[in-house]
Amino acid sequence: MVRRSSVVVGLVLVAFLGTVLSVPIWNRIVGGQLAEDTQMPYQIALFYQGSFRCGGSIIGDRHVLTAAHCVMDDDVLLPAFKFGVHAGSAHLNAGGKLFKVRAVYPHEGYGNFQHDIAVMEMKEPFAFDKYIQPIELMDEEVPLGGEVVISGYGRVGSNGPVSPALLYTSMFVVEDENCNSISEGLMCIDKEGSYGACNGDSGGPAVYDGKLAGVANFIIDQCGGNFADGYAKVSFYLDWIRQFLE
Repeated sequence: MVRRSSVVVGLVLVAFLGTVLSVPIWNRIVGGQLAEDTQMPYQIALFYQGSFRCGGSIIGDRHVLTAAHCVMDDDVLLPAFKFGVHAGSAHLNAGGKLFKVRAVYPHEGYGNFQHDIAVMEMKEPFAFDKYIQPIELMDEEVPLGGEVVISGYGRVGSNGPVSPALLYTSMFVVEDENCNSISEGLMCIDKEGSYGACNGDSGGPAVYDGKLAGVANFIIDQCGGNFADGYAKVSFYLDWIRQFLE
């Protein structure tokens, strides 16, 4: 494939639920299907000051893994008490619970699409049941060609509202120079056709064989386009993540 000049785009989204904004039609999990309530009990939706912002994954009884740019404003750490974590339902407007956040820990090396990963600590523990469950962390690299499942909340189309429903699709791990050249701790995923992550999916999971393998970081040029999406590789950051779980 002939590669052209490209622009790396972060996936964070700041928009009130139900508010209609002028946005591209690609602003969603591209090619996604609707998830059931118990299908991805590790998935959370991250809110900031009442606005939907990002995705993330439950990795412990008080901890969530997301992207660093979800908890930062450029190089400024956003106040933990202004965040809320929605868990326990695949629909933002029905069921589930909003958990308060005690602290946020972006990677100390974060910047310029490098080390885009963060841990969040809740004020109270999650009550695990069939709707809320942690996901195991991947401790080795996903092989090339390995199928991962990505998921997140996003817009339904141009000038449309934020979707209240969780969407998911499958992708494949690829060896992609455009994605890999940005940071050594990245996993590149792609799929023929218009599939992939998009704005609002930042921090969301890529799951391989039931384990959390990646954290959504960025797309290149456009969602579901000709370039692989970049996900922080969980196995690369495993020791850094585990220090917060001890």
